[in-house]
Amino acid sequence: AGVWDGGKVRTTHVEFAGNKVTLGDDAVSFNNHSTHVTGTIVALGVSSLRRGIAYGAHANTYDWDSDYSEMLDFGSAGFLTSNHSYGYVATSLPISKFGSYDVSSIEVDNVSNANPYYQIVIAAGNDRDDFTIDQVGNKGGYDLLTGKSNAKNAIVVAAVNQVDNYFDSSSVEMSTFSNFGPTDDGRIKPDISAKGVGVSSTISTSNIAYDTYQGTSMATTAITGMILLLQKHFSDMNFSSYMRASTVRGLICHSAKEAGFYPGPDYEYGWGLANAEAAANIITNKNIST
Repeated sequence: AGVWDGGKVRTTHVEFAGNKVTLGDDAVSFNNHSTHVTGTIVALGVSSLRRGIAYGAHANTYDWDSDYSEMLDFGSAGFLTSNHSYGYVATSLPISKFGSYDVSSIEVDNVSNANPYYQIVIAAGNDRDDFTIDQVGNKGGYDLLTGKSNAKNAIVVAAVNQVDNYFDSSSVEMSTFSNFGPTDDGRIKPDISAKGVGVSSTISTSNIAYDTYQGTSMATTAITGMILLLQKHFSDMNFSSYMRASTVRGLICHSAKEAGFYPGPDYEYGWGLANAEAAANIITNKNIST
């Protein structure tokens, strides 16, 4: 996986032993957030409660400076997915920016179009409970997506509470902060939901440090890890070939569990709660029942 974030990941953490994490640029200052999201994707599981979603995988990490050119290089090198748990500071934006397909959205789609196997995964943002923002207070939490999260070919991830037992759509509870769509042109965003509340993972203060965070950042890493696992499973089943990113998006959206009050996809949960097991079974049953 690629991970772009706010600073340097602590590569010497016990969860990253065996050179699991490579620094892709010259970021200098350790960053807790960067280390946390990377751990959720690839941590070994020295602490079993903090084992990464794709704990056998490797991560190339970068700070968010020059992300566009670095992502172009990353995709052209054949890598399959990257995590982007960052975005604009909503309090500094004019109202026209919310839902807008702007230059950062275009850059994501340029990278996607140039590299059809490379899936970019982006956090929806955490501004819905910040009622000090004039633009938020009168919209009921809708039309809050900004920047990269309005890209057409990204998977944009909403954060929900942990689901201990799924019975029906009411089992999935939206977090208090996760941003709702749609985009200004009416597209369904976010695309998918995952746990983003109470996520314990690695941090950078020492080689054995962990902490519990919440945010769409944490939900996004679950989807990035899921994509790594699904691509590995597809490769195992299909003679070392991989799925196009468009196939990945379709697979994740149409294997999701229903979530929320509205049937089908909506501007809060996207297509619903991500379901890696169902997605993997679709791959397994290709040309049998799929």
